[in-house]
Amino acid sequence: MITAHVVNAHNKHLYENEFDEFLRRRHDFFVHQKHWRPPSPDGRELDQFDTDAATYLLGIEDGRVVTSARLIPTSEPHMVSEVFSHMCEKSGVPRRPDWAEWTRTFVVPDKRSPGLRGTLTQLCCAVMEYALDEGLSAVGGVQETYFMPHHGALKWRAEPMGMAREENGEWYIVAYIDVNEAALASVRRILGIEHSLLVRRGAQPPFVRWPEKRLEVA
Repeated sequence: MITAHVVNAHNKHLYENEFDEFLRRRHDFFVHQKHWRPPSPDGRELDQFDTDAATYLLGIEDGRVVTSARLIPTSEPHMVSEVFSHMCEKSGVPRRPDWAEWTRTFVVPDKRSPGLRGTLTQLCCAVMEYALDEGLSAVGGVQETYFMPHHGALKWRAEPMGMAREENGEWYIVAYIDVNEAALASVRRILGIEHSLLVRRGAQPPFVRWPEKRLEVA
């Protein structure tokens, strides 16, 4: 079972080795396996959305990073708003502080499993737990369509923002998952756990930051 370490701009210095491993595993997955990105000379995969607005969940098991998630408030520039806005023709691009875009998820090859209690579901549980703890309303973003049946198997409600489209021979859809107690209880029941998967070290600023309301003076 993984532990999901919450890493942000304020505590990243506590995870220098783990974060470097995370970027190298990203490079292996998104460059060499998925061919989504050109190779990087330093063997690390970064993009324009790896900013101080991002929060990462690093799934660690037996001392190594085996899975991950990157969460960005949709009120900030994110992959859907900047790259895939054309896939939100039904509901429009979400731009809310309490909606998080969830990207950069991988599972290392030896931890991939067709069963529903594997590493991917453990990561999903950690993401839902974090989202609920932080007061989020929804998490999601652009994803391969084969994730939609997995959401359904977890008894999660995923709302498409538009139609699925083919990109480079694969089918993608923009969809966001409702965050609620029932969703967390369901995935925990599938995994047969009741304990938290999250590990929080160092500074943990709130994920949701609503803009301050200006007072009008007559």
